[in-house]
Amino acid sequence: MRSTSPVWLVALALACNDESGAEATGAAGTYPTTLPDLTLPGDPGETTTGTGDASKGSTTGAEATSEGVVTTGGGGPKFDLGEDTGPGTTTGPDDALCPCAPKLDLIYVLSDDRELWTYDPLGNSFALVGPLGCPTTDGTFSMGVGRDGFAWIQTTLPQGPSNYVGDLFRLDVTNPQNCVDPNYVPGANGWVHFGMAFVSASADDPCDALYGQHWNGEAGLWSEGPGAGKLGVFDPVAMQMTTIGPTNYNGAELTGTGDGRLYAFGGVPNAKLIQFDKQTAQAIETLPFNNCR
Repeated sequence: MRSTSPVWLVALALACNDESGAEATGAAGTYPTTLPDLTLPGDPGETTTGTGDASKGSTTGAEATSEGVVTTGGGGPKFDLGEDTGPGTTTGPDDALCPCAPKLDLIYVLSDDRELWTYDPLGNSFALVGPLGCPTTDGTFSMGVGRDGFAWIQTTLPQGPSNYVGDLFRLDVTNPQNCVDPNYVPGANGWVHFGMAFVSASADDPCDALYGQHWNGEAGLWSEGPGAGKLGVFDPVAMQMTTIGPTNYNGAELTGTGDGRLYAFGGVPNAKLIQFDKQTAQAIETLPFNNCR
């Protein structure tokens, strides 16, 4: 979510994992034919690697897992995002339905100065993918990364001295210069801003939808209380968020797990990790972080 000072604006998220039974966020299933025909190009070249300093920025998303365990293996960090049924079983998601694009077993980070990076939690280091080529000069706000190799980026534009409204763009995570305007109307259907994430339908269905948690755009005024916010799912045909139901959070970031669970990180005055029911917007579980803001 947007902040006035951090170097790092948003960290969202593992899109896919190439190991069986371990996936994170993913892409929406089908997009309208009116969207530009973007295809994944080849490798854009070597990235520039730098070291990250956690004290220099903030990550406003929370990567929720079933056990909260980070494991290692060939090819980099692996995140435990669901039950592993073991080798030789026939249960689990059918990735053929919604296959993952290359290079999606990474954590993607959107910076405050309009660049896309990847983050290695084991080495605590960042690697530059490249500057955004989105046709806008707006600031960045939030991001959701899909299984198809594309990210939806919400930008932010001041509307007066203390109010903001967000536009929406779609880019190729292997080449962020390949970024297009899908003709989203800022504020469509009463959604001014939203933290967002792709979430799988279930443990057996990896196809995803883009979910959003609303923020009313008043600078510095995140709030918490009965009905303060709302949860929605993005309709790529109507090009707008469809409200699922009210929540108690005006402003929060979202993430999802490969087995279909949706989590939010928000709360005032203390932060909380909240699991939402994707059908009703009801809180299934709330984990408070006392003295964490």
